[in-house]
Amino acid sequence: MRVKLIFILSLIIFTQSCKNVDYKKNKELYLQEQLEFAKPISNFIKGNKYPLYILDQNDFTQKIDSLQFIFTKYLDNNKSKLDKKTFNEETVLIKLAFNKFILEYPELHKRYTGEKISLSKTNQSKLNKNLIIFNDTTFLSARELKEYIASYIRIEADKKLGSGVFNKSDNQQLEADWSVMDKLFTNSKISDFWKHKYLNYHVNNFGIKNIDKIYSSFMASCKTTEYKESISKLYNSHKMGRENHIIETYKEVDGFKLDMHLFLPNPEKFKGKRPTIVKFHGGSWSEGKPDWFFSTAESYAKQGWVVAVVEYRIKGRHNAYPFGSVKDAKSAMRWIRENAEKYNVDSNKIIATGDSAGGHLCLAITLVENWNENTDNLKISAIPNVIIVNAGVYDLTTRENRWITEQYENKEIAKEISPNHLLKKSPIKMLLIHGEKDRNCPYEIAVSFHKEMKNLGNDIQFHTVKNAEHWIWFGKHSAEVSKITSEFIRSLNF
Repeated sequence: MRVKLIFILSLIIFTQSCKNVDYKKNKELYLQEQLEFAKPISNFIKGNKYPLYILDQNDFTQKIDSLQFIFTKYLDNNKSKLDKKTFNEETVLIKLAFNKFILEYPELHKRYTGEKISLSKTNQSKLNKNLIIFNDTTFLSARELKEYIASYIRIEADKKLGSGVFNKSDNQQLEADWSVMDKLFTNSKISDFWKHKYLNYHVNNFGIKNIDKIYSSFMASCKTTEYKESISKLYNSHKMGRENHIIETYKEVDGFKLDMHLFLPNPEKFKGKRPTIVKFHGGSWSEGKPDWFFSTAESYAKQGWVVAVVEYRIKGRHNAYPFGSVKDAKSAMRWIRENAEKYNVDSNKIIATGDSAGGHLCLAITLVENWNENTDNLKISAIPNVIIVNAGVYDLTTRENRWITEQYENKEIAKEISPNHLLKKSPIKMLLIHGEKDRNCPYEIAVSFHKEMKNLGNDIQFHTVKNAEHWIWFGKHSAEVSKITSEFIRSLNF
């Protein structure tokens, strides 16, 4: 009887002590302490991508495993303080976070070394075990799983793109991503989530041209009302934006019809030949859409300008490279001059302007002498009278831009379209605007380009946007950039 009583009392004490464990508070403390050592580890990996990813696979895997061990060891030490659900979830999420580095190793190793490799059987087997989690709604909102799945989709889609199955197809990246998702997600809720995410991103960053098939497929299959309504609203707003101006095909190449979006002034109010602004969007030659300029173009047209917004080939839609983009930009300029009479364009008053990669194209049509489409009439000049460049790309030979020459044996070919290798005297007036803290297109390179072009006797101005990073054309610095641009344009007396 005494032994039984002691057992019951012990059970009561144990149960009460379990109830007194504050699992919620313990989890918060665990995550807070984890964050303290996670930040320096994350910064180490981001700051050392090149030396890490040039390692051979065994050394790289050992390095990643050693970093993962820090997290798993800390988790094991806190096992008694965490509820079972939290412990199991953290086990999975830690594994996913570090497996992502393994997953991305072959593509980054190739990018940095040029060596094409495959994952070892051990590593591939490790990653294959993650596939079952993809259709588990338990982790649907987990950042680690989202990032891992996004990398997986990109890598598998790139394999499809590399096989040529989507050659000559518009929106190739979206089509490849979609085909991967069709096979990957068997849970309708998860499929809706990811397809909505990718379609939303595509429309916002590439537009709606030639996506009717995928759009209709999504609207027919999606069971989540919220997603259907948001995509429908987004799609229709873009459709309306394309209906309020003239759209002409200025060039057909590789099966693609490239658009020229024309915004014309009121002919009753503005007579005769008009000054013209030609706009090239940014997006690292990989994404972007003419739609980004539509509202600005409408505003300039009301002031008497002809505005031409150019669609050009990009990596994410046409699997194209900047060399093709340069050809397209030149073709666009020639088309405008060739059709000057039809649209009342003053061929002696043409301003080309663009942001980032679009700024590079403005520089390229001014400085690049070769890289012309074989269907172009070379007797028609592709050079504008003025260029305005916002946060332009001046050096295409950097490590970050190495991808643009991946289809060429001669890596030096990038210099042929890299402005800092094309310095010369030009009759073109130039305005360069650049953020002081631009890390995407380093400020120092822009400053150097301006200085050397100025020394050659060019009519070139440079404006520094203080404390600004790369995206100076929108956000808190856009008003300053707009003012600089407006004052410069007024000084032209066009």
